[in-house]
Amino acid sequence: MVGPSITDEEREQFLFRLRVGFSLFVGASMALVVVAGDGSLPMLAGAFLAGTAAGAALAWWVFPDSMATGPRGRR
Repeated sequence: MVGPSITDEEREQFLFRLRVGFSLFVGASMALVVVAGDGSLPMLAGAFLAGTAAGAALAWWVFPDSMATGPRGRR
């Protein structure tokens, strides 16, 4: 039989990158909402930082650490 082609380290690295990308996506989305509403530069920066923080919390909840572990016990 052939073993898994992706190691657990590669899965963890992918999951971390997915979480960071998701967080930045949410932050950029919030910043675009401020731009569309003709907000000031401090509002834009604040929305980006707040959106990124909210996106990080959401990403770590939606994509749990258990996703990084490989299929154990399957044969």
